[in-house]
Amino acid sequence: MNKILITILFLSTFLCFSQEKDSENWTINEQAQYKKLTELANYVNNKEKSQISRDSLFNKYIYFDYVLKDTVIERKERRLATFDTIFYYFRKTVDSIGLKNLDAKPIRFYKNHKIYEPFDEEKAMESVNGEKMYSKDKNVFAYFRKEEPDSPLGALLFEPDSNKLAAWIMINQGGYKYFLTFNLF
Repeated sequence: MNKILITILFLSTFLCFSQEKDSENWTINEQAQYKKLTELANYVNNKEKSQISRDSLFNKYIYFDYVLKDTVIERKERRLATFDTIFYYFRKTVDSIGLKNLDAKPIRFYKNHKIYEPFDEEKAMESVNGEKMYSKDKNVFAYFRKEEPDSPLGALLFEPDSNKLAAWIMINQGGYKYFLTFNLF
């Protein structure tokens, strides 16, 4: 009986240590961004579009300030309608893979993976004026299936001051990859 208790105690200590080890090298912002991401994923998980409040999304989870402050009403309404279409991809990922099967971590941990190429200054293409076309990896997470943590599925961009999600779709145009976002920050 003592051996069983010691084994259980050892395993529980090991599991707790490994969970802390996963995020021990994360910045305070990365921890806050991860928390915001998990709250958002829980909020939208298995909900119909009609059950998700835009106000809640924008107030708590998604950085959309630039659009919400737009003084041209027609443009603001068009962008809000487009948001609904684009946000479907985030919800679809959570629902199709399953909340329990998804996880994320800062993209800087994937420097040896293809997903990191848009953030690698050395591999970046030069623009017409000779500048390197790459994105900063700060405030960017890679998401993945828990059973395949070394195979990220995509990238997520967070607004650094609010730690809200700013973009979840990357576009490849002319060899340059960039985040699809409505906000300028």
